[in-house]
Amino acid sequence: MSPLRRAIALLPVLASLAGSALAQTPFPARPLTIVVNGGAGSLPDLFARPLADRLRQALGQPVVVDNRPGAGGMVAMQVLKSAPADGHTLALVTNAHAVWNPYVFPKLGYDPAADLLPVSPVAVIPMALAVHAKLPATTLEELVALAKAKPGQLNYASSSNGSPPHVLFELFKSQSGTDIVHVPFKTGPDALTSVAAGDTQVYLAATSLLEPLVKDGRLRVLAVSPAVDNPTFRGVPTLASRGHPGFESAVWLGVVARTGVPAEVVARLNREIGAALQDPALQQAIAGHGSIAWHDSAEAFAQRIAADRARWNPLLQKLNIQAN
Repeated sequence: MSPLRRAIALLPVLASLAGSALAQTPFPARPLTIVVNGGAGSLPDLFARPLADRLRQALGQPVVVDNRPGAGGMVAMQVLKSAPADGHTLALVTNAHAVWNPYVFPKLGYDPAADLLPVSPVAVIPMALAVHAKLPATTLEELVALAKAKPGQLNYASSSNGSPPHVLFELFKSQSGTDIVHVPFKTGPDALTSVAAGDTQVYLAATSLLEPLVKDGRLRVLAVSPAVDNPTFRGVPTLASRGHPGFESAVWLGVVARTGVPAEVVARLNREIGAALQDPALQQAIAGHGSIAWHDSAEAFAQRIAADRARWNPLLQKLNIQAN
């Protein structure tokens, strides 16, 4: 056999050896990145940083938080989508990125079902509907009456197009029959600043984000979902109790990778995230944000996302939410 034919004959063997070596590459082999659709100080950022620190300790590699706010998460998801499928790049997402965005953005740039691989849930985020303290509405019913008396004259803030505050408030508008104008911002803190200043009047956001301004009297909370064990929100009615169902456990945070990451890498990441969520310091941090720690298998998380899509897709089609 000639040297050329011998080399050609060896190609399948060499390819097999290369694939075997790749499969046996230890994980992690280099620093990890958690991409976050939120700026510094945003709620996702406040979760990502202590989680990154616990993963750094468990995995023995640096874990960097990469803040990519704006565009309803499309910037962050493009970073994840373009990364190698080896598990070294992850993203902390909400159900907006995994479920809602295809119905908000006509040109999304990624397919949640095809491009995102569920790794682990992290937390359920309680929400509260708050208004500027000077708005003449002390109950949800008074807010609805005021909005109906002044259609198109009240504004509500959100952390971006397609974000949970945007989608959930559009659900509230549909249920209440009100016309309140959407004003999207780039981050949650930006939206909060607007409502605190009175430039916008209403904000449906995480209880932890609203709490400091509720305590100092600049905001008034009219409803929560779900009920939270927090003195600041004690006695505040739930949205469901006031005739607005569908908000219970509606917002969650979870870690995803891009599709193609090996199953054993996903299993390792899920295991380490679960261990991190058992850490008392991280549990205290999550509770301090007014949230509820949540861990499950990657398979169960994927099932929850599929169930959310089945539940929300018909509703989102009906709401016909469009990015401003």
